[in-house]
Amino acid sequence: EEDRVSRRVHGDGLFDTKSRLDETERVRLFKERHETWPDPRWLARETPAYSAAMAARERALLDDVADPQKRWDGWMFLAQARLMEPMTPTQWHVRHAPPEIHAKLLRSFREGLNATPAREHVPAALAGVRGPTPPDFVSMERLNYEVLDALKPLHEAWAGVSLEPTSVYGIRVYRDGATLIDHLDVPETHVISSILHVDSDLDAPFPIEIQDATRGEYAAVDLAPGQMMFYESAKAYHRRSTPMRGRYYGSVFLHYRPTNWTFSREAIRLAIPPHWNRGLDWSSSHTESSEDRSSDDDDVTAGAAASAVVDGVIEAVFQVVVPEKDDDEWGPVHIYWVDDAKKDVTMGTLSPAGPVLRFHTHPGHVWRAVVDGTELGRWIIAGKHAASPEVFSVTLPHLHAPPTEPGDERGDEL
Repeated sequence: EEDRVSRRVHGDGLFDTKSRLDETERVRLFKERHETWPDPRWLARETPAYSAAMAARERALLDDVADPQKRWDGWMFLAQARLMEPMTPTQWHVRHAPPEIHAKLLRSFREGLNATPAREHVPAALAGVRGPTPPDFVSMERLNYEVLDALKPLHEAWAGVSLEPTSVYGIRVYRDGATLIDHLDVPETHVISSILHVDSDLDAPFPIEIQDATRGEYAAVDLAPGQMMFYESAKAYHRRSTPMRGRYYGSVFLHYRPTNWTFSREAIRLAIPPHWNRGLDWSSSHTESSEDRSSDDDDVTAGAAASAVVDGVIEAVFQVVVPEKDDDEWGPVHIYWVDDAKKDVTMGTLSPAGPVLRFHTHPGHVWRAVVDGTELGRWIIAGKHAASPEVFSVTLPHLHAPPTEPGDERGDEL
């Protein structure tokens, strides 16, 4: 039913690993909630082998990942894996799907495959699939949600908890040479999941590898058509590191979460220890200033910036500058943070007589200053080692000044 499809709850659109918290406040909350890393409560429920495997991941992040955002993203996964409580002993299990359900999926899949499937619509950066040929996609959403609801009791029996179906995806069709990066799934919605392998034409096994919570090692699971693997996809790292060899490999992915589930990535951010940024060298990137603009735009200016990194974040200070002999009356200056969807998030307002606004931000974040519908400045945050915070002086234009049109050259920086 159309209504059933519209009730899906898919978390990929929510995914955002950037912290908007003041780092000093974030560290205070980390110490309040966890005191030390790793939290002794996590160690009490982990096997020694699993704890050692997590410690090895931590060392690799600190020693090998120099890019600040990639380092933070890696810590988000690591904190998520340790913070989320396990629901099963090993966090994965293989069984046969009900034959009648597999038969329906197989028939629909082969029809779609013969009709030339479309390319997968999920961006590669989000899907995590690598290889010479992007995956294809056989769309069968109505049948997928029928399967999602029908298989809920099997997932509940394995996990031992009442579940809410959230989303189902597929059929993804891997092609020759494909791999899947090591990752965790969305913690809000992809908690108890399964991969139901529908059909394949292979020259060699193409296993899904999942980190076993008991041994801390990866188990390679070579699913046969009609088999399904239950797994705690938001807690257990999983990947396909062996390149696929063959013509196609098609599976559907089913996702559930426990009833009344409240876990979110905000808790994950607060579980990352203060030393996550140890040894980082914050590199500069372009930050727009009045010197960057053409002479035609001299009447509408945005101040230059110097920056400082404090505990892995940058302090941004916004202030209003009123030109001399200016009797014009302007409304408040709105300061926006531009999110990953390029939407404005209101952070505060400035006035000529008011105090400055201070925020903690990260390299790559985008900020805008707008007054009465006119954009006065747009900045991409750069990281430098300097003695002062990054100060953005927002100069109010005279009313006769030409407004900055939306879509000018500054928009290309996004």
